[in-house]
Amino acid sequence: MVKVERATAEDIEELANIYLEGYAGLEEYSYTHREDVLAYLNWLFRRDVAGVFVAQVDGKKVGFVAADGNWFSKREGKVVGAIHELVVLPEYRNKGIGKKLLEKALEYFKERGLPLAELWVGDENIRAIEFYKKHGFEERDRFNYWIRMTKRLENEDSG
Repeated sequence: MVKVERATAEDIEELANIYLEGYAGLEEYSYTHREDVLAYLNWLFRRDVAGVFVAQVDGKKVGFVAADGNWFSKREGKVVGAIHELVVLPEYRNKGIGKKLLEKALEYFKERGLPLAELWVGDENIRAIEFYKKHGFEERDRFNYWIRMTKRLENEDSG
């Protein structure tokens, strides 16, 4: 059974392991040195400590999402919910863990009254692009090798 809960600063070392394993084969979109990953994870916690969630299966941490409820989107001109990271260990993929993490992030944004979720994904990370499309995200624009995707959050249940 998958359990998703708020991560703490004590989880950072394990989250770094998940990040490095999860980005194997996609290094062009990620940090590849542990020190850089640790600095990045610390930045994510400083951005929004309440928005980092970790997924566990039988007590083992297998994935995490960094949901930033304080992000000012220059393209939207307002504060939106930004998903900076969503990583699941390769051997735990296709088991609904990414979906649970994404749902937790979107729920967090809705609780904060944010109208939109935004994320950037590498243009050749087809698995992730398809995953986000399946969960209602739409491609908005591109910058170099990044694709920006968004999903409306307001009035989702009433339409």
